Amino acid sequence: MLRVLDSYAEILRTFSGQPFSLGAWRPYAEKISAALPRKCLADTEKYDFLRQVKPVLDFACAHPAQMEAAHESFLAAVETLSERIRARFAVDLDADILCYLGLCSGAGWATELDGRPAVLLGAEKIVELNWTGKTAMCGLLYHELGHLWHSQCRKAPSFEKTAPALWQLYTEGIAMFFEQELAGGPDFFHQDRDGWLSWCRENEGELFREFWRRCKAGESVQDFFGDWCSYRGHSDIGYFLGAVLARNLSAAFGVRQLCDCTEQEVIRALQGAAERNS
Repeated sequence: MLRVLDSYAEILRTFSGQPFSLGAWRPYAEKISAALPRKCLADTEKYDFLRQVKPVLDFACAHPAQMEAAHESFLAAVETLSERIRARFAVDLDADILCYLGLCSGAGWATELDGRPAVLLGAEKIVELNWTGKTAMCGLLYHELGHLWHSQCRKAPSFEKTAPALWQLYTEGIAMFFEQELAGGPDFFHQDRDGWLSWCRENEGELFREFWRRCKAGESVQDFFGDWCSYRGHSDIGYFLGAVLARNLSAAFGVRQLCDCTEQEVIRALQGAAERNS
């Protein structure tokens, strides 16, 4: 079952209008879960805390109106969520959804907390990225839940180690498919700003061919994923390609079998997309 854990009131009591303090954050996080401070701090070790993390937290704490907008969007996104997932996917997801102030581990983090699958929504990153509106919040939450849906439904072995780039495209595509089905259909991309979707569609063939070329050559596909990376000046292209790929696979195999595709099935779908648009 889905459980909604909302720490917004405690965020206000502890941080609103105050510079961020790690000393105040630790007991706040411990009230949510004894494991949460260790989990977040371990993830933060790969960053320069004073230069990359604390400024984001200070900004969020200094902008209560944006935090409030994000919280209102969070409440709208989780309303009747279990019922909508059950109606579309015939499954009861087992997960916790946490609205919290994290340490820049991500706006959305599909993970595990206290032995349960969890989606952690970091208010500090949501405010920094200006994803405080309902559309962006829904896209973010549904995408991370899509990863949990995939992991809970998949019975076949992973091919992450044998084909990591292909696995990344496939799993992000599954999450995009789940997100789109809950948010309005195949035209929904929360990344669509400043003509992003139009550009992706206009260049779809080239994008698929370049991704497939890199897969075959064993080259990095990092340019296609993450708002801090880009291909030909556009970020998050892999999410568009993944969504198209997953929708093609769902048409061929059905929604439930979509979660159990083999490496060869995904390769054939990727090759088909590249050739179809040549």
